[in-house]
Amino acid sequence: PSLFMWQTNKSSIQFVSIIGWVIYLFGLVFETVADYQKTVFRGNPLNKGKFITTGLWSISRHPNYFGEIVLWFGLYISAAPFFSSQWAYFSILCPIATALQICFLSGIPMLEKSGMERWGNDPKYAKYVHSTGVLVPWLVCCECTPLPSKELLTDEDNNIDDHERNEEVRLEPDDDRVIEDCRT
Repeated sequence: PSLFMWQTNKSSIQFVSIIGWVIYLFGLVFETVADYQKTVFRGNPLNKGKFITTGLWSISRHPNYFGEIVLWFGLYISAAPFFSSQWAYFSILCPIATALQICFLSGIPMLEKSGMERWGNDPKYAKYVHSTGVLVPWLVCCECTPLPSKELLTDEDNNIDDHERNEEVRLEPDDDRVIEDCRT
């Protein structure tokens, strides 16, 4: 998208572009802070073999990926007012492809599977997964990734709102099935 922006003869800044740059900067800062927090967490020898649940990682299981997706959409929005041909609008495929790759091909599926293999039988991990959105902060409405068994949750942890519940499916850490029922 930015290549199209620089190839235009439009010279005045557009309000939409300012909104796009704000979104871009938000995503960049979000991703950078998340990566920094994880680097600091991993650098502490006391955290060896543990999973991070602090900072941005307390509101999203993959806040760095959330930031990455947001920044690419922000870049598209900031460039869109400067597009000089209709073909330039097809550059929306760049942030869409990035989001699809992160959500369905490489990033999240691989890390969620790895997390299940490492901590799938840990009650603390079960609580974290069942109460923290996979990508969008605070959005725990549907999970389309393998979840630890709710049997691992204590009575105190089982106070998850009904809208956050999926049908219970016991998945073994090496099970490639996913919960497809996202209607709740």
